[in-house]
Amino acid sequence: MRKRIKIVLFCLFAVLSVSSFGQQDPMFTLYMNDPTLINPAYAGTRGNMSLNGVFRKQWVGMQWQPTTTSISANSPFLNNTIGVGFSFMNDQIGPMQQNGFYVDYAYHLLLPNKQNLSLGLKAGFTSLNLNLLDLTVIDWDDVVLMNDYSNAFMPNFGVGAYYYTDKFYAGFSVPLLFKNGLYKDKNRYEIVSREDRVYILTAGGIFTLIEPILKLKPTVLFRAVSGSVPSTELSATLIAYDRVWLGALYRIGDAVALHGRFQVTNQLQIGYSYDLTNSDLRPLNRGTHEVLINYVFTRRGERILSPRYF
Repeated sequence: MRKRIKIVLFCLFAVLSVSSFGQQDPMFTLYMNDPTLINPAYAGTRGNMSLNGVFRKQWVGMQWQPTTTSISANSPFLNNTIGVGFSFMNDQIGPMQQNGFYVDYAYHLLLPNKQNLSLGLKAGFTSLNLNLLDLTVIDWDDVVLMNDYSNAFMPNFGVGAYYYTDKFYAGFSVPLLFKNGLYKDKNRYEIVSREDRVYILTAGGIFTLIEPILKLKPTVLFRAVSGSVPSTELSATLIAYDRVWLGALYRIGDAVALHGRFQVTNQLQIGYSYDLTNSDLRPLNRGTHEVLINYVFTRRGERILSPRYF
């Protein structure tokens, strides 16, 4: 009986993680370096083709710690009037693995006084594999067999808007519009889990403290999901000589983080962040590590729009 309870608790934890750590709601501390992770309208707004990679190891020291890998690219086309991009993301926690592939399209509008507005669409799919049959258990029973999902395919769409100037930006996005569900049986009577719609608001600015030495970039992210408590992230980053970025982030009620980035060249940037949870999970793990790399490509005769703060 005790073994059955443990399996049931694990199944609940694994299925809930679809909503907590999945493609529908990526929880990247360094999202500011690649906003296409949460908003398709950002695609192409940097002015050059950009390739981004992020690796995140969450709650180090805990069993079945979530591991997330993301690769994305985006580029402007037709004299910067549109942007196109793609993203691939892999989430893994214990026997659960989730892969997502999405394509972004953005239309750029040039407004008066160097203001810009971009409207974006996202389309793609998420594939979920929850293989409980690989678990090592003492007694096999129907609990394991009934909760095993193999390659559940869930197509989806998303929308976003992104407004920016040289000194300020604001964005709104719903990365996944469809509420895809995982069902207990083929008759689709009982929903086990569902991709809930996530609403994300972002904003930030850049302020010169000591010209040309030091700048300050504050940002805020607000995330709301139906049936959940909204979450807010506050971040402040100091930028020295447009090369070294050092900052701190506070995810209210969840975690604090320190992050840094270094502009190796005008084309290459690397970054790292360390999160320390302040929730009930704090005694059980040694924090979260995140690493990013960003590379900007240029065509012949094209110059890099640098520095870019948004």
